[in-house]
Parts: sequence; structure tokens; C-alpha cells
Amino acid sequence: MLNSIIFHGKKHFSFVLIILGAGCFFLSNVLFKIIFTDLEYGQYSILMTYLSVMYILGLLGLEQIFLRYSFQSNNNIITTQKFQIKLVGWTILITPIIGILSFQFYFNEVYINQFLLYFSSLSMVALLFIFNAFRLNTNFVIAQFVSNFWRFFLIFIAIIAFFYKNVSFDYAINAILSSTIFIFIVGFIFCFKKIRFIFDENVSKKDLMFTAFQFFISITTFSFLAFGDRFLVEYKFSVEEFGNYFYLTNFFLAPFSIFQNYIGFKQLIFFKKEFSVSIFNAFNKKFLLLGCGLGILLFGISYIVNQYERLNFDFDKYTNVIILLIIMGVVRLYSASINSAFEAKTNIKSLQKANLIFIFFAVLIIGSSTFFQSLEAIVICIILIWLVRCIIMKKILIRQLNHA
Repeated sequence: MLNSIIFHGKKHFSFVLIILGAGCFFLSNVLFKIIFTDLEYGQYSILMTYLSVMYILGLLGLEQIFLRYSFQSNNNIITTQKFQIKLVGWTILITPIIGILSFQFYFNEVYINQFLLYFSSLSMVALLFIFNAFRLNTNFVIAQFVSNFWRFFLIFIAIIAFFYKNVSFDYAINAILSSTIFIFIVGFIFCFKKIRFIFDENVSKKDLMFTAFQFFISITTFSFLAFGDRFLVEYKFSVEEFGNYFYLTNFFLAPFSIFQNYIGFKQLIFFKKEFSVSIFNAFNKKFLLLGCGLGILLFGISYIVNQYERLNFDFDKYTNVIILLIIMGVVRLYSASINSAFEAKTNIKSLQKANLIFIFFAVLIIGSSTFFQSLEAIVICIILIWLVRCIIMKKILIRQLNHA
């Protein structure tokens, strides 16, 4: 019995780390909502969104071609292409420059130390590559440490700021940015000490670049799905309202994101080695039921919390938005397995086709939504885009497999 518990505990410890990371992030946001003014919390929310976007989008989808064309040839040895590593290196250096210029242009009301912002942006981009290197090397626990450790620092900083009331907003922000740089340095050293990269030339530069471009489009659309609603809220409403919406998304989408991240984390490697349509459909059904159950639980928790006024936030004011966010969470969770299967099994022709169809429908939906001026309309718009993406990816993947 004890051995069984230990075995399953080790097997799913990476999931525990995802939960701990998400929990630290959630509690940090609760504490910072109490500590900061509404304007400061809105600015903090913008920075957290920016760092998250840099983590997901900063490698421009190159992590996907790394996972696709690289493999673990032996224990702690990964075979890849030298051109890939060079491309990743230049991308890590260049995209943070584009990132901070975009940040200055769109969010000039938020002042951040430019030196810290560049190196923290670089750190977030590099951490995604390090995360996937450990992931490909089947070091799942280490990979999740790399991905989530900055969130552990975040809660530490939030607790200090909560108990020491004289901690300024600038000091807290600089501490957060510095912690990401520290984690990157430690992760970088550990990665290149543990894993040895050897090179082959089995994939041409032309194929790598073409595939990279298709995954760049795919990851860009995914980034819009994950964060587009926040940027639309910031554009149409105030910084303070952005902070409120950020708080709501972390309260109601974070639990879904935990499962979504874990499913994507494990299922892609699983589907890469073993795949059948029946297993695929069974996973989709299971995750849909899980999402519905989780949504009902979250709505009940928010009602209880609001009745006892444990948090300084008026949930009743955003009831419709909350219901829509829960629906979005269910759809996102349902999409996790579909996305993993698509990334693992799709060919480049199918990926290109999916990108084109999805962009057409996304532009159509976004264009229609611009006539509405409410939070609810923005959330509905993103839900519809998630649904369209799920349907397109699933149908194209099944059709590809049927014709194989």
C-alpha cells in the first residue's frame, strides 16, 4: 500500500508542482490585490500578462520544432540539429527587444526599469526552451520546477510585502523581475550540465524554417486565445478594470489551466509514442466531464466566498462574466487533449490548412465583436474562437489519419 502511494506520488509529482505553482500565483494575486491600490494592481496585472506572453510566444514556436525533430537518443543525451540551437539562441536574444519596445508603446503608463525588463523577458523566453529540453529528456519533475519556480518566488515577495507595509510598488516589481533572472541562470547552468546535445543533419534548414513559420502562426493564435481578452479589456476599459478582470481570470480560469497545462504537458509525449482515435475520443470525453464538474464547484465556491465577504472583491457585480469565464474554462480544458494530439500527429500540410481556416474564422468573430462594448461580449468572442479552434483541429486531424 505504502509502496503504491510512493510510486503514484512520484509518477504525478510534476502535477503536484503545477498545482503548487498555480496556487502560489493565485495567492500572490489575492495578497497583491490587498496591498496595491487599484491602479497599481492594474499595472501589476499588465506586467504579469506581459511576462506570461513572453514565456509562451517569445520562442516564436521554435520549441515545437525542437520537440518534433529532436529526440532522446540515450539517457541525458538529446539528438537535434545545430541550426535549431543557433536559431533558438538568436531568438532568445532578439524577441525580448521586440517585447520591451511593444511594452513601452502599448503600456507607456506603466514605468518599469528597462534593464530589468529586458533581462527578465530574456529569462522567460529562455526558460521555455530549458523546460522543453527537460521535458524531452523525460525529466518531468525538473521541467515543472523550471516552469513554476518563479511563482514560488512571487508568493514569497507577496508575503513580505503584505507583512511589511512600507514595501513600495516599485520595489516589489523589481524583486519579481530579478527573481526570474535568477531562476533562468540556475536553470541554464543545470540544463547544460545534465543534458548533452549531439547533432545530426536529418532535417534540412528549409524544412525547419517552413515548419517553424507554421508553428509561429499556430502559437501566435494560441497566445491570442490565452491573453487576447485581457488586451481587449485593457484597450476598451481602464487599467483598474483590467486589474479586476485579471483577478477574475486568475480566480476562475486558474483551476482549469492547472489541468490544461498538465494534460498538454503529458499527453503530447504520450500521443507522440502511441495514438488511436478511440483513445483520443475517450480522453476528450473524460476531460469535458471533468471541466463541467470543476465549473460547478468553482461557481459554488465563489458564491460562498462572496456571502462571507472573505475577499475584498464584489463577485456579484461580475456574475455574468464569471459564468462565461467558467464556460471558457470548460472549453479550454476540452481543447487540451485535442491540441496535444494535433501537435504530436499532424503533418505540415494539415497544420498549414488549420492555420488558414482558423485565422479566417477568428478575424470574422473578432470583427463582429468590435460593435459591442462590454466585458461579456469580449469573453463570448474568445469562447467562440476557442470552440472554432477545437473543431477545426479535431476534424483536420481525424481526416488526415483516415487518409493515411
